[in-house]
Amino acid sequence: GTLVWFDGEQGYLLPGFVIGSSGNSVKVQHENSMRTYIGKILLSVNPYKQLDSYTPELVEKYADQAIGRLPPHIFAIGSAAYAEIQKGGAHQVIVISGESGAGKTESTKQLVQYLATANPTKGSLTTEQIVEATPLLESFGNAKTVKNDNSSRFGKYLEIFFDSEGSICGARISEYLLERSRIVGQVRKERNYHIFYEMLAGLPQEKKQQLQLKSAEEHHYLNKGHGLIQKRCDLAAFSKVISAMEILEISESERDGIFTTLAAVLHLGDAGFYKGLASAHDVAVLRDEHEAEITAHLLGLDAQHLIKALMHKQTEARGEQIFSPRNTEQAIDARDAIAKELYSRVFTWLVNRVNGMVFHGKQRSSIAILDIFGFEDFRINSFEQLCINYANESLQFFFNQFIFKMEQDEYTIEGIPWHEVKYTDNQACLDLMAKPPHGILHLLSDESNFPKATDLSFLEKCHQYHKASKAYVKPKMHVPEFAVSHFAGTVTYKVHGFLDKNRDGLKQDLTDLLCKTNSEVMMEIGSLKMPRENRKNSLKAPPNSIQKSTVCAKFNDSLIRLVVAMKRCNPFFVRCIRPNPDKAPDEFVEKLVLDQIRYCGILETVKIRKTGFPIRIVYPNFVKR
Repeated sequence: GTLVWFDGEQGYLLPGFVIGSSGNSVKVQHENSMRTYIGKILLSVNPYKQLDSYTPELVEKYADQAIGRLPPHIFAIGSAAYAEIQKGGAHQVIVISGESGAGKTESTKQLVQYLATANPTKGSLTTEQIVEATPLLESFGNAKTVKNDNSSRFGKYLEIFFDSEGSICGARISEYLLERSRIVGQVRKERNYHIFYEMLAGLPQEKKQQLQLKSAEEHHYLNKGHGLIQKRCDLAAFSKVISAMEILEISESERDGIFTTLAAVLHLGDAGFYKGLASAHDVAVLRDEHEAEITAHLLGLDAQHLIKALMHKQTEARGEQIFSPRNTEQAIDARDAIAKELYSRVFTWLVNRVNGMVFHGKQRSSIAILDIFGFEDFRINSFEQLCINYANESLQFFFNQFIFKMEQDEYTIEGIPWHEVKYTDNQACLDLMAKPPHGILHLLSDESNFPKATDLSFLEKCHQYHKASKAYVKPKMHVPEFAVSHFAGTVTYKVHGFLDKNRDGLKQDLTDLLCKTNSEVMMEIGSLKMPRENRKNSLKAPPNSIQKSTVCAKFNDSLIRLVVAMKRCNPFFVRCIRPNPDKAPDEFVEKLVLDQIRYCGILETVKIRKTGFPIRIVYPNFVKR
């Protein structure tokens, strides 16, 4: 099991998990088991290797088994959630959380596999389509980062619906905050989204020639990070993508349109710019007009219209269209904005297409699985990390409310003698991040709506309003950064690019350009038509939510909707643990593991489970027993 000694704690035994005192020392030992339970919480250590413990035989073994009757396993969580549905519990949610690289994506796939195998759809492809949607979106939404070879760069809330007989009858996927900046640039030892490399490895040679594709090293958007994944075969992954598309009934012409659009993104990135010498001012000159012409051809656009849009800003004054030359940086920004918009539209189209196949209306019961990006702290942290870590703060608050506050409030209401368990409350950090009117995200949205605002003016407002906050750290030196004391540790954020990333919309002239396509597939993908039933039943905005145009405002609203939806469900938790920083199998770094156990509230959870009343039975069920 996993053996943990923690200074000052009394010994407490759980399957495979012991907490006890050992003088003044803290020690963690890892033996054979990678998992343990604390009530309805599964603690799972990433093995960083393939295990043969996810077979159909094991699915059958764990079906209809209560937690604790068999060794700890992700299948047991799926079985327990399904059992609650069978007992009349309408909606369940399984919240999977942990640092980047802790194994959340694999846990999600295993849960989907279990539910699909144990409770298949009767007489239709729906179950198979739900299973295939996961690796398909993984190829388009996951990438290699420094900490994780298969990091989710978007959040996913998968609802699986069940009919009155307990069989799967549909599903719906909600996606959150695709990391758009990765499309146009990556840091060292990282990659762009998997699908680009898979496409280059798997497309027939004739098709690659038709799209004029080169090797990954020759495309500007793919050769920034020089990241290699030793154990990943892009060719085999591409075969799985095509198979998934076929099962999801994405037609050959639609597939062709997707890969044509991705090729256009790569060629657009190869259309570089340099500073022209003919003017005293910085006026951008297109380095390779041929790449722009290829891009225009693939997108069904007029080449000269595309080149003009890249090189000139279009504004309107007194009813007249005015064109002014862009400088080099502005031209690169315009190019990158189009590339990010194209890829994002493909991704959103895919999600909507999947939902159009597997979502047949809400049912009386469901099991939702939340797989959202893990807490991140890199050498350089930017806008994306701020949003990701805010999402993790919200999930930690949800966990705290359910495990600690609601539990202890219930004891007080029922007059049960009780010694209060202290836990780390992250309300102050959430207020710092999102409380109106001066939370960091609100300040960022406000500044993003001022044309003359800068990253530094945003930073000054953060310093002004939050210098007294315990969760905010103003740098001692005059540097363009700030730090936030998160539940998982203090993270320093560099503000360069914050406003641009938060605005991250396509200017009207560039939007108008894409609307001029004569490609039928581009019209379909570019229009982002959402199936009527998907539009009607998508998570509703909270009544006090304000729809704004900035990225962080939209993300905050979607996060509020997500938490509201989760509060209507009976939750289970899977806490994924990263055992070492090197992604190495069979290596267990004690301090790293203990830090994760501490900050995610596991120690306090053990304490409240030990001293509290974790088993509750309603009177009718008690009488039946």
